[in-house]
Parts: sequence; structure tokens; C-alpha cells
Amino acid sequence: METHIILVVASILLSGGCIGLAVVRLTNPFFKGAGWLGASFATGAAGAAVFTLRLGSAGNLAVLVAYILTLLAFVLLYVCFVVLSGSALHVPRLGTALVLLQVLAYLVFRNFHGLEQITVIVFSISVALQACENALLLKRTNPKGMDPPVWFTITLLLSLAAFNVARSLIVLLHGFHASPWSPNPLEATTAVVFLGAAIGVGFSVFWMEGHQMRLELEQLANIDPLTGIHNRRSFIALCEQELLKTSRSGEVFSLIMFDLDHFKQINDRYGHRIGDSVLCAVVEKLRNSVRNIDIVGRWGGEEFVALLPKADAEAAMIVAHRLRHHIDTIAVPSPRAHDSAVRQNVTVTVSIGVATYLGHDPNITIHDLLHECDSAMYQAKAEGRDCIVSLEPQLILVH
Repeated sequence: METHIILVVASILLSGGCIGLAVVRLTNPFFKGAGWLGASFATGAAGAAVFTLRLGSAGNLAVLVAYILTLLAFVLLYVCFVVLSGSALHVPRLGTALVLLQVLAYLVFRNFHGLEQITVIVFSISVALQACENALLLKRTNPKGMDPPVWFTITLLLSLAAFNVARSLIVLLHGFHASPWSPNPLEATTAVVFLGAAIGVGFSVFWMEGHQMRLELEQLANIDPLTGIHNRRSFIALCEQELLKTSRSGEVFSLIMFDLDHFKQINDRYGHRIGDSVLCAVVEKLRNSVRNIDIVGRWGGEEFVALLPKADAEAAMIVAHRLRHHIDTIAVPSPRAHDSAVRQNVTVTVSIGVATYLGHDPNITIHDLLHECDSAMYQAKAEGRDCIVSLEPQLILVH
């Protein structure tokens, strides 16, 4: 009787969760996985409801339908995780094969005396395999910054898989006979475990959705939408972290700031679409000119910056010369110019300023260093553009 009560409660709770998730998905398009999670809950609720009907001559068939519905709930959960990861939707091949295996096992062994035992074992192993595949998918597609909710979900799924393996072994060794109307500790425990897993997965999906939304908002706040590199606010924050670290360790770092020469003329002559293409081409050359540990950003308009950790003045000048050479090779195809009858490529040059931090003076701020770099860049412009200037670091004290 207790199993029957648990199944009824599970069906009601999962149905309510399904309705709630449907409302969330319809009213908030940012919760991408809520719809598939709701479908998983609905299928699980249907499975729990069918379990309560396994009476009389229809018992075995009802059990098969209930097991298939419950297994489908885990397959739909797999699809939910695919959507959360941002991957393209595809047919869950393992889940489909496991559902077919459940049906095939019933058809093959339906005249055997131990049909119910075989059905339970096949179902338990199938759920364990599907739970492991769901956990593997989360591990493989775990985005940066999502570790806590992802590992919580993985632990939950692997625990459920381990329980189902243990359940199948118990049934294999001791046999199986259950009715929702009679006491059965194994079935009651199974119902509680599956209901707890459903509640835990629902919580973890919302946890992952919340983390994902926070990461997306942080990206919108910190990344320049056109070029995909750090914006001014984010770059300054990273520079302040580097200054704090190097002021303690005594290491050096350098800053590079550069401006595209006569960029306004490009916009005026060819339009902002071509101007944006030039900016993106410059960023590509900038990325190719620096190391993996270096940080690049858009200072504003056509001005860009780069933070070079552990790079002294000589190393920074090498990077600056490489950057200038790479940008000289840019040739963006242009539409017909207003005063020209032929198509031509848009080229660009840059004026580069370099500043290096060498000391431990606590009075120096990152804004002082950026101002030094900015002054060097404007001196490069004053000296005819298309050149590199590294001023004597008057604000830097060498200890």
C-alpha cells in the first residue's frame, strides 16, 4: 500500500512540476531547457500513474508501459541537457535503443514465468546506462563557470545509476514480486529514489540555467559585441588584477595601445559596414600578434589595447613591431568608392604606444600606466603616424 501512495504522490508532484515548467518556458524564453524538462516530468508522471494500474491480467503490460514512460523521461532529460549545452538537437540513439530493448525483452520473455523479474532487470540496467550517458554529456559539454551545478547533477545521476545496478542485482539474486497494494521495501525505496532524483534534477537544471544566464550577462557586460574582445571596463579590471599581482611578485608587464590612422576617412568614404570589417580584421591581426596569455581589448572607437604579462620593454617592442607588420597586410575589399570607377582594397596603418611597469611603487595606479601608454601613442601620431613610440616611464620607479 505504501508503494501505491508514493506513486500517486509522485504523479501529482511531477504533474505540477510539468505545468510549472511549461509556464516558465512560455513566459521566459531564456530558460531554454525548461520545456524539455517539463516534457520529462510529464512522461515521468504518466509512468508513475500507470504503475498504479498494474492489477489483474493487464499487470505485465501496464508495467511495460510504465517502464517505457519512465525510461523516456530520462531520454528527454538527455535532450534537455543537449539544449542547455547549446549543441544541435539530435536523436538520442542510446535512449532509443534502450527503449526498443525494453520492448524486445518483453516480447521475447512474455511467456516465461520470470517475466516480471527480467523486465525489472532490463529496465534498471537501461536507466543506469541512460543516466550515465546524461552525466557524460554534462561532463563533456561543461561550460566554464558551471562547475558547481554540473557536478551536483553528475553526482545525482551517477548515484541513481549505481542504485539501479544494485537493484538489478538484488532482483537477479532474490527474485521479484511486487504489487502497489502490498508492502515491498525494494519497490517503496525505488519509488522514493526516483522521485527524489526527479526533484534533484529539476533543482539542478534551474541552477544551471541561472548560472548560464549570469555568464551570458557577464559576457554582455564585459565583451565588445562587434569584435568579441574585452571592452574598456573589463580590460581595466584585468589590468588592475595584473598590477596587484606583479606589485607583490616583482615581475614586469607591459601595455600596448594603438589607434588606426585616419579611420574616420574610411567610414566617411566607404561606410560603417566596411569600417566594421576593418576593425574586425585588425582584431584578428592583434590576436595573431600576441601570446595566449596576453589580454586584448577595445579601448573605444578605433583604439585598441593589449596587456602583456611578464613582458619587459624589449619584449613589448617586439610584439608592437609584429603587430604593426601584420596590420600592414590588411586589405579589406571595398565597394565602389564615390569618386572611383574601380573597386579597391581598404588598407590601414596604426600608431602604437608602449609602456612598461618595472617597479613596486604603491603610488602607481593602472590609470597612470594607461595614461603613459596613451601619451606614447599620441606622440607616435605627432611624429607622422604609422610608427611605434615607447616613452621613458617617468612614473615607474625601479627598485
